[in-house]
Amino acid sequence: MAMNLKHITYASLIGLMSLGFFSCTAVERVTTMPDLSARSGDTTSTEFVVAQATVRQLRSELAKHPADTKEMVKLAQVYIQEARVSGKHHEYFPIADRILSRVLGKDPNNFEANVLRAGMMMTRHDFIHAKQTIEKAIERNPYNSGAYGVLCDANVELGNYDEAVKAVDAMMNARPDLRSYARASYLRELHGDRTGAIESMKLAADAGAAGQENRAWALYNLGNIYLNWGKLDTAEYIFKGILEERPNYSFAMSGLAMIESAKGNYSQAIVWLVKASQVQPEHIFIEQLADMYQAMGQKDEAEQFEKKVLDAFELHRADGWSVDREYAVFCLNHNIHLSEAKSLAKKDYTARPNNIDALDTYAWALYKQSSANEALPLIEQALRMNSLSANVHFHAGMIYSKTGNAEKARAELSKIIEGKHFLSPIARQEAKNTLEMLSGKTAELK
Repeated sequence: MAMNLKHITYASLIGLMSLGFFSCTAVERVTTMPDLSARSGDTTSTEFVVAQATVRQLRSELAKHPADTKEMVKLAQVYIQEARVSGKHHEYFPIADRILSRVLGKDPNNFEANVLRAGMMMTRHDFIHAKQTIEKAIERNPYNSGAYGVLCDANVELGNYDEAVKAVDAMMNARPDLRSYARASYLRELHGDRTGAIESMKLAADAGAAGQENRAWALYNLGNIYLNWGKLDTAEYIFKGILEERPNYSFAMSGLAMIESAKGNYSQAIVWLVKASQVQPEHIFIEQLADMYQAMGQKDEAEQFEKKVLDAFELHRADGWSVDREYAVFCLNHNIHLSEAKSLAKKDYTARPNNIDALDTYAWALYKQSSANEALPLIEQALRMNSLSANVHFHAGMIYSKTGNAEKARAELSKIIEGKHFLSPIARQEAKNTLEMLSGKTAELK
């Protein structure tokens, strides 16, 4: 549910072309797939060595049996997993796409290939087509846990939350494992059940092996639950524990950066974020760096990173990724390109009007464009799930304040500030200032 973004470089394209990637026959395209490119700081780990050996072994098998679709699917799966682990989606996804196209060209109903393709659609935020693809696959095989996981994700993103719960139930029945527990945790958090969310994410982490990426991801999400709750010591303990098991896990570094940010230690947060981005060039780390420089009042540095973020979004779009909401959120948070942000937020909301993130973003865009009254019903619909998202409650409080609903505004903002829930530095200061202003008005009336 979380999005990992990195654009493919021209050097990567040239490297693929030199291997005959774009000129050879369909069978040759599969057997001449490139080796995995080195991971930053992780080229000798057992995990990477095994993944690299698996690519070479599968290529060798396909050279002997070029029509073997099972081996093709396995090869595509290795590239997709490496994209997830390394963050190099835009390097490996085109390779996996071509392999899966070869498989589906031979067998349009190939179950494994369709599940993988639907998962890739989800990563690219093509939610509608992902849902259509996975539903057809499930019709052919209604007992596969992974397929229900993709269906759950698609329904969450489209705002079909009751259907998402049904999909997780089916996933649990098929196979209770790390993936199903993690999705159950997210849905519980979405419905305001923090205790249940923590319990489920602990089960997810316990189902993984120490040092493996999927366990690290589960623990990172567990840490984020505590971070967003304002339990900084617990979150820090979890993030540091991840780095003991998987020393180069960039998301744990980002988590520690957010801990430092919550403490007001922006310079130390930047140190962690720079290190994280050196290990894994994830888009989110650039955004967080822009946030830190903005909070420090370093305008020139903030603007430099804002430009990097916006340039990266353009590259993602060129590669076919849907990033309308993400682009809008960043611009709204940095008070840049507000008109375009509003247009993109509206586009995303129109495509999935029941999703609380889409509702929240469009409401915030309207607020930023002096249309708080129009934003009010949207933010109230976003609140319907009792989500634990501090951002939703912050936006609600600001919108209530602007529309004259002082009591509701105080309730929403107090929930965040007094509860010490995590917000970006700029948002937290804005929330505190507004709450103080509302409290002052109340005191004057008394």
